Amino acid sequence: MCESKAVVVENGKEEIIMEDVAFLYFKEGKPVIRDILGREMLLEDYELDSIDFLRHIMRFKLRR
Repeated sequence: MCESKAVVVENGKEEIIMEDVAFLYFKEGKPVIRDILGREMLLEDYELDSIDFLRHIMRFKLRR
């Protein structure tokens, strides 16, 4: 399957916060990710940094 991993990057280190991410949308300017089972996570303090389509990784960083 082609689901993605969502990671947060802090101090140069990556931490996986969700696997099997199937959907990304924005609610009031804040990213929300949803996995294949329908579980959602609002990333209140983070913003989208990059998406690596080949490795299926979405990276988020702290908002400034």
